Amino acid sequence: MKVYPECGPCMINRALLFCREGDEETRYKVVKEICSLFGKDFSRELTTTEIADRRNKLIEVITRDPDPMRGLKEESMREAEKVYPDAEEYVKNTKDHKERFKAALKFALAGNIVEFGARDHKPDLKKLREEIFSAARGPLAIDESDKIYEKVRKAKEILYVTDNAAELVFDRILIKELQIYAKVFVAPLSKPVQDDASIKEAKETGIDRMCPIIPRSDSIGVWFPRCTKEFLKKWDEADFIIVKGMGCYETLTEYPEKTKGKVGLLMKAKCLPVATDIGVPLGGTVMKIL
Repeated sequence: MKVYPECGPCMINRALLFCREGDEETRYKVVKEICSLFGKDFSRELTTTEIADRRNKLIEVITRDPDPMRGLKEESMREAEKVYPDAEEYVKNTKDHKERFKAALKFALAGNIVEFGARDHKPDLKKLREEIFSAARGPLAIDESDKIYEKVRKAKEILYVTDNAAELVFDRILIKELQIYAKVFVAPLSKPVQDDASIKEAKETGIDRMCPIIPRSDSIGVWFPRCTKEFLKKWDEADFIIVKGMGCYETLTEYPEKTKGKVGLLMKAKCLPVATDIGVPLGGTVMKIL
């Protein structure tokens, strides 16, 4: 997805979140350097992933911190674990196989609300249970869950591409359901990037004990030129792929030849440009075959 004008202030807002614990001089320098970067490079020819990657590298150099959101990730994961037992029980109590699968899909999608830095979206960790259950029980802006279910039923291998760290907690519910039908491979980021899930968080949530982990990339979403050989191989081999979040949507729109109807997207449109691009209201939830 190419950048929208609204992406600029949102990316600066997130940059300040990265250095929120830094001193004032550092925060001034971050804003100055990001504005200079945007003044030279910000254009409709760039994708959101490309400009965000340049911003992230610049901030890492200035702050000398390769994981600036680790505190928020850890806090949000702790709060998500408190909600998990109730969410798991809710799904278990759904007896019909198809409806239980769809309930697991909705909780995995609901976990996508736990993202920090989007200008139009602010999760409340103190009300996380309420927000998760509201999202899991609420209507979808795009609902192709029946199509996703049919794809899963026919699959032998499924690749599961993660998004934010805290939503890994709820991903476990869906992964268990997927394993009824197919062998599942989970692909977090190779290293910390923003509040996205990396191998570290996959191990902390125990997902590495559930299924094989395939390191994906050192950048947001699924940016194929930056993906590992192991991930690219599994992407081609997998019968079906589930991808989570706006970063995956924003990158995969640039590679339609790589989706070909075998990718299921689970996402909450947490910013106006993404909502506009996919054609849903701001805050709309999406289950869609790409």
